Amino acid sequence: MPYTDSEKVQLFQAAVLIIVVLFFDIVERLRPRIEIDRTRSLSINILALFVVIFAGEAWKTLIKDGLNTLALGSNIVVGSLHQLPSTAKIILGLIIADLCLYWVHRAMHRRVLWPTHTFHHSIEQLWWLSGSRTSLTHLLLFALPQVYLSNYILGLAEWEAAIAFSLGIVVNIWIHTNLFVDLGRLEWLLITPNYHRIHHGGRGLSNMNLGFVFTIWDRMFGTYVDPRTVEKDFPLGAISTRKGLARMIAGF
Repeated sequence: MPYTDSEKVQLFQAAVLIIVVLFFDIVERLRPRIEIDRTRSLSINILALFVVIFAGEAWKTLIKDGLNTLALGSNIVVGSLHQLPSTAKIILGLIIADLCLYWVHRAMHRRVLWPTHTFHHSIEQLWWLSGSRTSLTHLLLFALPQVYLSNYILGLAEWEAAIAFSLGIVVNIWIHTNLFVDLGRLEWLLITPNYHRIHHGGRGLSNMNLGFVFTIWDRMFGTYVDPRTVEKDFPLGAISTRKGLARMIAGF
């Protein structure tokens, strides 16, 4: 039986996840930034991964259906953007989404939305799997601008959206890997694991380096810390999960 377009998209996204996980897992083991104990909190990290996979897709579907039902996007159709070539739409979407998520992330570090984000900051050791610690409300808040952007502002086709969201998976795994990476001059623009590790650090650094793909938002809006000015192996500012793990995962 031939696969439907939706099934092909799901298989593509699953393949991307598997390939990226295998690649970074091998590289981390061969050249780790620091030595870590992967068995530490392993059950929590695995649980978080399943939450991301299943709840993330569920939120996207519910948001899309809700927007269609309420017709909230029917009057906001930027036809000229819809007509752009696929590559241009995906790149533009990556830039706009990164800016939106910067501000959502920044809002999560305010008192009202902080409960949605504490699970993510419970990470004690940064490696590709621990970066999946994301609460249900965190997933919702991140999915809202991405779904709206892809469906209404850019009008991405199903396969275009699959590529865009798969890039998001790659970025999230990449910035949380236990690697020390030197991109040279590209580090002025692109976020590396060194850059994002600062955001998970103690010493008041958790409100800094809030971007995900590009460093320009942190530079523009006053939340930039140069990774070269911070020692390589500084401790993480982890929040304990011993009390209220279920609430952390829910994000309340």
